[in-house]
Amino acid sequence: MDFIKYLQFAKEATKNINSFKDIHIVIGNESCDMDSTVSSLIFAYFLNKHKIPEIDDSALVIPILNVSYENFLLRSDNCFVLQECGISLNFLIYRDQLDFEEILKTNKLTTTLVDHHILAATEKSLENTVIQIFDHRPVDPSNNWSNKKIDLNIKQVGSCSTLIADKILEVDELFLNKELAYLIYETIVYDTVALLPENGRAKELDLIIAKKLEEKFSFKEERKVVFEKLWAAHNDISHLTPTQILSKDLKIVENTPVPGLPMLVESFLKLDDAYTAIEKFAEKYKVSLLVLIGLDANREVKRDIGIFWKNGSKDLKDILLSKLKCSEDLKGYSFCLTEVCTGYKDIICLRQNNTKLSRKQIIPLIKDAILENVNI
Repeated sequence: MDFIKYLQFAKEATKNINSFKDIHIVIGNESCDMDSTVSSLIFAYFLNKHKIPEIDDSALVIPILNVSYENFLLRSDNCFVLQECGISLNFLIYRDQLDFEEILKTNKLTTTLVDHHILAATEKSLENTVIQIFDHRPVDPSNNWSNKKIDLNIKQVGSCSTLIADKILEVDELFLNKELAYLIYETIVYDTVALLPENGRAKELDLIIAKKLEEKFSFKEERKVVFEKLWAAHNDISHLTPTQILSKDLKIVENTPVPGLPMLVESFLKLDDAYTAIEKFAEKYKVSLLVLIGLDANREVKRDIGIFWKNGSKDLKDILLSKLKCSEDLKGYSFCLTEVCTGYKDIICLRQNNTKLSRKQIIPLIKDAILENVNI
């Protein structure tokens, strides 16, 4: 069956999921950005045809988008690329539409993780079901997958979709049609900021896979044009409130929210009601510290980091600030930070002069700071 019919079939099958003895899910990370979305949808479709030995031939293979439907709507770039392909959002399966623990009671469940290798709190019940992982972020030392029989595909590339495409092309060169190939291609170009070497995101495999797709499917559009189109869709926040912007690209690190913003933190703080939104966001997640990651890539890539803290989190803020400023000694890379005045006594904004580093490099420092603070 073609891709859209497969998505419709998978969604319909979840309505009577207990009729399937074996189920395999492919799930991306909790921010459900374009990379996670495209990787999970296309790789589930691939596994539906090319099942590995650990997946029963009769198993139902389904992609899960790791957010609620309401939160997925905030990801304007995701919605844009899917609508380009004629994929209705109603064909997709969202995290809040399935109860993993209930499925585990009556079905044999196996899992492929894409675009992450550390399970979020909402995924912990899946730990013993994971058989395969594709990820491109730095290896978290707290992972324990090496003790288990799992097919690990963790490589330092710019996009997880690169790893997915590499695997698909290795197994079945004829599997991708032009529309699916373009979805993957768009994602690679977007994640690597047009594959330009000066942005420091694209690795050798990203360039190899992108070129293969360009040649195989005659993609003629300039990479920069593709990126700018997607970046414009990502930045379409005209219909969003500051609270929705905070939720648009959210990661949770050790129970601490880390929103990725489609603008600089410095600019976000100038929006009406931005400070109130930050306070209420912290209250919603029952935390007294938030870390905001800002990105502006309109003419040139600009990045910054915001730290909001309240009440008893001053020690954690100080530890995190120290780790960010001393990252070269701790991790071997430097953000080259400059503090920017915010006008708020409980928000620090740090302009990131080394723009080649992203949230992937910030998250390990956040995690280390939280764990260190707990042990004080």
